[in-house]
Amino acid sequence: MLKKILKYTGILILLLLVLVLGFFWRDSVSDKYDITIADNKIPQFEAITLDFKHQYNGDKSLPIAPSALIDINNDNIDEVFFGGGMFQEDAIFAYRDNKFVNISSEVNLPKKGNTLTTVGVVSADFDNNGFTDIILGREDGLTIYYNTNGKLTVKKINTPINEKSTPAGLTVGDIDKDGDLDIFMATYLKKELMEGQTIFEDYTYGSTSELLLNTGNENFVSITKEAGLDYVHNTFQGVLVDIDNDTWLDLVVVHDTGEARTYKNNGDLTYTMKPNPLTKKFAYPMGLAVGDYNNDGLVDFMFSNTGSTLPRALAKGDIKDASLFNEKWILFRNDGDFKFTDTAEETKIADYEFSWGCTFADMNNDGLQDLMVAENYVDLAPNKLFRLPSRFLVQKEDGTFAPTEEKSGVVNPYYAITSLVSDFNQDGYLDMIWVNIDTPSLAYINKGGSNNYLQVDLGESVQVQGAKVTVTTPTKTLTEWLVSGEGLASDQTALLQFGLGEDTKVTNVTIWLTNDMKISIDTPEINSILDLKSEVVKQVEVLETPEEAL
Repeated sequence: MLKKILKYTGILILLLLVLVLGFFWRDSVSDKYDITIADNKIPQFEAITLDFKHQYNGDKSLPIAPSALIDINNDNIDEVFFGGGMFQEDAIFAYRDNKFVNISSEVNLPKKGNTLTTVGVVSADFDNNGFTDIILGREDGLTIYYNTNGKLTVKKINTPINEKSTPAGLTVGDIDKDGDLDIFMATYLKKELMEGQTIFEDYTYGSTSELLLNTGNENFVSITKEAGLDYVHNTFQGVLVDIDNDTWLDLVVVHDTGEARTYKNNGDLTYTMKPNPLTKKFAYPMGLAVGDYNNDGLVDFMFSNTGSTLPRALAKGDIKDASLFNEKWILFRNDGDFKFTDTAEETKIADYEFSWGCTFADMNNDGLQDLMVAENYVDLAPNKLFRLPSRFLVQKEDGTFAPTEEKSGVVNPYYAITSLVSDFNQDGYLDMIWVNIDTPSLAYINKGGSNNYLQVDLGESVQVQGAKVTVTTPTKTLTEWLVSGEGLASDQTALLQFGLGEDTKVTNVTIWLTNDMKISIDTPEINSILDLKSEVVKQVEVLETPEEAL
């Protein structure tokens, strides 16, 4: 009898736990925020075929699935790279005839074998031959796939990394303005060394990320300690971008079970950490979106978090002072001079659910950046029963965001890692892919609208990694940065999108390259691609041979 009582008591406790978690797992913002939005502001999407299902090894691999957009053959249409799980090869897909087809063999994508997991990726032109290369992170370090006329060849990079660390997100840029690409490699503790997922105040627990300086001849050396970036903490990703408009590439770093750090580039191969609203506080910032959501010409950052999904008492883990814990989504408005304000509450995004990668992009071409946020955690048991939709948040004219994933037709029932956005069908509107782990990825074509646009193509050479682009119309000024690593373990398109709304004229486009050169174009044709790759080359040539420019 006692055994039966214990058995049924256990079942009741389990059911109660499921009910409680189910309550927390559901949308908690519908009765708090005004999420109404005009129908004509909601972009509509059509699902199309994409036959890639990531295979996840939960015992040995980190719970991330890397992806990247790369224009392999320079036709202004991105191909899509998917990193494979431990027992799965990587793959590259091309958009053809309103579907995605696997072209891995066409581009000679190298085989990685069944002993390694691809966990991070970015694209950039490392050898300055005019074709975009791919750099990958795996358990054994970094590998570059060089691209020559659309065909890939492999080169292993000697990567400084300690025995505890696994590469995660990657970001690249010329941090010292010497003409070659350097790498910040975020790392996470190896899966078999992980002791828990709510460890905050053990400052010896975690891995060590690396700042890798390119010294030429395919050689990278660690300058992490000398640069002031030596720390122990699990880090999903970072992004190199100019935060204070001084043309030097600063660094934003996302610590899981920790803080988001903002580092200023001092111009001498050293960085200084600057305080922000999360400094010396605790959160789960995992994904990172980069953009100018309020159109003030300064780069802003959105960080994902556990949100309202889990009870606060459970989520705060070992934190002694609970007042230092922030479980909400976080939005850093850049106020200039490395000062930030968290505006997540006023923009109505603070109280959403457990989230992963996030991406800023103007999906309806109205001149306001929207926000895509991936949801559902493959390693969290309640998520087997309760699935979040992944959020597609359209920015309204008052600066707040409203969820439209159902009306837009992009609800994602799987374990999402990030979104990728690009104009695959070249109609001027951004299309979207949900990149999912251990489940199929999903692709959607934007049905478009009547708003105007301008796309700017800078290529992916050294000088444009981190470049700032400003588009001016009679009614607005729009700013975007070409950065690597936005989302989570992913890389977005290099074709920069500017929605013009009803404006029918662009008065000027100005590009600040990271080598201190500037390009200015007056009255470009709208509803087209402004191809400036050759102009970038000219500026580099002028800088390298100044006597010829006199």
